[in-house]
Amino acid sequence: MPRSLKFSFNDKEFDCELNKIDRSKLYGSVDVETRDIDGNRCGLATLANDGKTLIPYGGTAFGYVNNDGLWVERGDLSPVSLSGEELVLLPSSFDLTITLDNQVSVEEFLDCGARLCYVLGKDANFEPDLLKKLIDGAIFGFDFLYRDGVSADPAFILAAPDESVWMMVGKQSRIDFVGLDQAAVCFTGDGDEKDEEDDEFDFEML
Repeated sequence: MPRSLKFSFNDKEFDCELNKIDRSKLYGSVDVETRDIDGNRCGLATLANDGKTLIPYGGTAFGYVNNDGLWVERGDLSPVSLSGEELVLLPSSFDLTITLDNQVSVEEFLDCGARLCYVLGKDANFEPDLLKKLIDGAIFGFDFLYRDGVSADPAFILAAPDESVWMMVGKQSRIDFVGLDQAAVCFTGDGDEKDEEDDEFDFEML
């Protein structure tokens, strides 16, 4: 069942159901089923490091151990910085009311690469002024955490030409400028017409 986020605009709160859009919904999907020579369906197994032990699907899992090799429960772990200082966990966005008061530019939106895409439920009781702004091209940004964590992802609310409202979750793109250390020097000479013809690029050399 889709989860819902609670938003606030102009001191008015409303809930929006998130409907995730992935490649399978856009392009469909294909399942590959493997069978043996007798037509029986094959199952996935993992070959252990000894080269002879087969571990059936679901027989492996990730775990945490301390420096003494003792098992540690995930709930007993705490995030720390590189210097060893304990970090404060930020709450999930589903546990908060998100205030839409940060209108961003198109450039700021395009500086992030979208990794998650949701269409907001059509039955959401959007505040009329907010819906009008979105249809007119406004984009609102906020921090989004699917679950408790130490860092948030940039998220945006915007509307499509068909007036459907979307939420995009992305990552800040790192764009490095690439250029020459120094400008190229152009030489102009007073050579005759023959010299100019000799300097022309010959495409037959390629």
